[in-house]
This record gives sequence, C-alpha cells and structure tokens, in this order.
Amino acid sequence: MKIKTVLKIIALLLILTFLGMFIFENLTPVPIWIPLFRGRQCGLIVIILISYLIGASNIFWFMVHIGAKMKKKRKLSELVEEDEELFEDEA
Repeated sequence: MKIKTVLKIIALLLILTFLGMFIFENLTPVPIWIPLFRGRQCGLIVIILISYLIGASNIFWFMVHIGAKMKKKRKLSELVEEDEELFEDEA
C-alpha cells in the first residue's frame, strides 16, 4: 500500500479511538442544577449534544434574519434604481 493510504488509515483509527473514549467517558451521569429539573441526573454527553443543538439553531436563526434583512435592502435598492430610471426618461 502507499504511505499516504496507511497514514490516512492510522489517522482515521486514532480519530475513532479518541471519539469513542470521549463519548464513553462522558456517559456517566452528572447532576443538573436547573430549577425545573432539580435532583435529576443526565449523561454529560447529552448535555454537550443539547448545547450544541441550541447553538446551531441560534446560528441558523441569526443567518436567516440577516439574510432576510439583506434581501429586503437589495430589493429596496433595486426599486430605487428603477424609479431613478423612470424619472430620467421623463426629463
């Protein structure tokens, strides 16, 4: 086999090993101190996953609203350009 292929296989095995270790180490239950969930325990990996999903949804929401503002601004500028052309033709 080529050296690059062997290095890729070794890197993939290392990544999978460390990912497995990370997941298995974080499965142990930890206490949650949220007022509604007082006294409950949940795996740390679940907490990490939930915080990741909340962050991803916030970024998605932010991108959608920024994109909507940019689209609205672009549409308004196109309307202004069309109005300017109409006034130039009349003069």
